[in-house]
Amino acid sequence: MQSVMTAPCRAAALRAAVLIGLGLGLAAAGLGCHRDDAAPSPSGRVAAAPNQPAVPPRLVSLTPSATEVVAALDATGWLVGVDDYSTFPPEVARLPRVGSFLAPNLEAIVALVPTLVIVDDIHRQAAGALNDAGVATLSCAVHTLPDIKAALRAVAARIGKAADAERVVAGIDAALDRAAARRPVRRPRVLAVIDREAGGLGNLVTAGPGSWIDELLAVVGGDNVLAAAGVRYPKISAEEVLRARPDVILDLSYAARQGVAAWNQLAVPAVASHRIRALDEPYLAAPSPRVAEALAALTRALEVTE
Repeated sequence: MQSVMTAPCRAAALRAAVLIGLGLGLAAAGLGCHRDDAAPSPSGRVAAAPNQPAVPPRLVSLTPSATEVVAALDATGWLVGVDDYSTFPPEVARLPRVGSFLAPNLEAIVALVPTLVIVDDIHRQAAGALNDAGVATLSCAVHTLPDIKAALRAVAARIGKAADAERVVAGIDAALDRAAARRPVRRPRVLAVIDREAGGLGNLVTAGPGSWIDELLAVVGGDNVLAAAGVRYPKISAEEVLRARPDVILDLSYAARQGVAAWNQLAVPAVASHRIRALDEPYLAAPSPRVAEALAALTRALEVTE
């Protein structure tokens, strides 16, 4: 995928996604999507039609996941603004930017005269302010596979794309079935690293239970060594990696772009068998409708290569 972001921006985006997962203002998991509509304006721009709208919506998305949901519904052309970190599909490179995960620019959003702003559950305060300004919002907590499906259907219902949503959901289900059928007989023990310090193993942030990577690993047949952790993105030390003894280490951090030699200092099976995998696919870093691609990437990463 061609990225329009600089490497430091990609790193910042990844860290912001982790902050969301760490629970900064999050509601309990599984809340799905819900409407936070303002009262209809005289222009009628808050109205939602069950069928294809006569006048195309003007959509703004505040997360890369929301942007990808819109794209999966074949509605990229209806986007008029996206968050700072959205890079897919490539067409969004030309769109105005409306701020980051944690600091959406409300003035910029309102100036785009959107008919619907798709927000995450971290954006409650921003959504309230937008509603007060007469702008309709749709809140979609996108952290898991069920969340992706719920977001597809919820957004589709608002913009007249219900058939497209069911098509995409069917494709996701088929990809899950295919990946499950290819699970290895022996399930490798996997450590997935989301962030770490450059050139070393300090400040390790990993994928714990309920995270996007944890969920995908279960489908392709990987056992998360941190499945018993009490949080979605546990912070661990190198000593804890030694105790976990992973067979495979998936390094999704920005630091891995510069190499994975830092792991060689640890006497764990993944190092001994040369199964340290640096992964930079954006659909692994954050929930995405591109489930088939994410599952294929993880399947390849877990394969034993001689």
